[in-house]
Amino acid sequence: MKNEFKSGIFFTAIAQYSTVVVQLILNMVLSRLLTPEQIGIVTTVQVLILFFQLLTGTAIAPAIVQNKELKPEDYGVIFNYTILIGVITSLFFGVVGGFTLSTIFNDPIYIPISWSMSLIILTAAMNQVPNGILSKEKRFKAISLRLAGASIISGVMGITAALMHAGIYSLVITFTMIEAIILVLNLRLVDIKFTRSMHLGPMKKIFSFVKYQTSFLLLNYFYRNFDNLLVSKFFGAKPLGNYSRSYQLLSLPITVFLSVVNPVLQPILAEHEKNVPLIRDTYLKISQILAFIAIPVSVFFSLNAEPIIYLLFGNQWGGAVVPLKFLSLSIWAQMLAQMMPAIWQARNLVRIQSFNGIVSLGTICISIIVGISFGSIDTVAIAVSISYIINFIISGSLLMSRALEGKFRLIVRNLIKPFILGILLYAVLYFTQDFTNILNSFVTLLVRGSIWLALIVVFLYFSGDLKNIKQLVKNNE
Repeated sequence: MKNEFKSGIFFTAIAQYSTVVVQLILNMVLSRLLTPEQIGIVTTVQVLILFFQLLTGTAIAPAIVQNKELKPEDYGVIFNYTILIGVITSLFFGVVGGFTLSTIFNDPIYIPISWSMSLIILTAAMNQVPNGILSKEKRFKAISLRLAGASIISGVMGITAALMHAGIYSLVITFTMIEAIILVLNLRLVDIKFTRSMHLGPMKKIFSFVKYQTSFLLLNYFYRNFDNLLVSKFFGAKPLGNYSRSYQLLSLPITVFLSVVNPVLQPILAEHEKNVPLIRDTYLKISQILAFIAIPVSVFFSLNAEPIIYLLFGNQWGGAVVPLKFLSLSIWAQMLAQMMPAIWQARNLVRIQSFNGIVSLGTICISIIVGISFGSIDTVAIAVSISYIINFIISGSLLMSRALEGKFRLIVRNLIKPFILGILLYAVLYFTQDFTNILNSFVTLLVRGSIWLALIVVFLYFSGDLKNIKQLVKNNE
C-alpha cells in the first residue's frame, strides 16, 4: 500500500500541477481578452452542463473501482449504456438548455453556446468506464500523462483561438476539447471488450453504489453552484463573472492538493474497506498535513486578494477582490471537507454520505440566500465562507462517528497547531502590509510570499512539526 500510494501521488501530482499551470496561463490570457460579462455567460452554461454530467453517470467510475464482482465483459455493456445516456442527454441539453437559458436571461447567445458545449456531456459520459478501469488497475502514470496531455493541448487550442479573435468561443473550445481528447486517449489505453449487448446484469451490480453516490453528487452540485445560479439570476452576468473569478482562484489551492490525494486515496483504501483503524489513521495523518498547508494558504490569499487578482487577471477585475478576500477564509475548511468523500467511498458508506450531502445542502443554501438578500456579491462571499466552515464541522463529526469509529476531537487536535500558525501569519502579514506594498503586484506578492514562507518554516522547525510531518510521510502505510 505504501509504494502504491507514493507512486500514485507522484504521477497524479505531475498531471494535476501541469493542468493547473496550463489553466492558470489560459485564465491570465483570456481574462485580458474577454470581459467579465462574457466569462459570466460561459460560467452559467458550465453550471448547467455539470448538472447534466451528473445525470449521465459521474458515479460510474468510482462504482467500478469499488465493485469487486465486475468481469471484463461487464465493462463493455456498461460502456454501451454510457453512450446511450450520453447521446440522449447531450441532445436534450442542446435543445432545452440553450432555449431555457436564453429565455431566462433574455440573450440568444446562450443557444449556440449550449449546443457547442453539449459535446462535453457525451464525452464525459463515455469516459466513465475507462476512467474507472484505469483507477481500479491503479494505472496512475497513464491517468496522469493522459490528463496532462489533454490539458496542454486544449489550453493551447483555447489560447490560439483567443489570439485569433474567437472571443467567447475560445473558452468553449478549451472546455469542450479537454474531455474529447481524454476520450481518445482513454480508448487507446483501455481494452474494453466491446459488445452489442444491453442486458441489465452489469448495471444492476453497480446500481446501489451509483444511486447513492449520484444522490450525494447532486446534493454537492446544488450547494456548490447555488451561489452561481442566484448571483446570475439576481445580479447579472458581470457580477457573476467577478464572483466566479474569485471562486476560481479560491478553488486553485484546493485543486492543487486534493486533486493529487483524492484520486489515489479511494482506489487504494477500497482494498482495506473493513480495516477501520488503518483508514482512520491514514485520514488523520493526511488531514494533519493538509491543515498545515490549507490554513496558511487561507491567510495568504485573504490578505493578498488585491495583488493576486490584479497580477493574474488585470485591473478590469477589481470587482473580484473583496469576494476573494472573504471566500479565502474558508479554503482550509473546504480542503479538509472535500477529502471526506474519498473516505466514505473507501468504506462503501455512500448511503450515509448522501445524508451528509442533504445536511450540507441545507446549511450552505440557507447561508447563500441570506447573503443574496443583502444585495451584493461581497455579502454572498461572506455567507458562503461561514457556511463552509459550519459544513466542515458537521461533516467531520459525522465521518468520525459513522465511518471511522472515532470522535471529532481527533480532528480538532490536528488543527490546534495549524491554527496557531495561521494566527501568527495573519498578525505578521496584516501589520506589515504597508511596508511590503512595493512597486507592483508581482514584487509585492514576492516579498509577502517570502515572509509568509519563512514564518511557516521557522514555526514548523521550532515546534517540531517539520520533523513530524517528514516522519508521517515516510511511514505512511
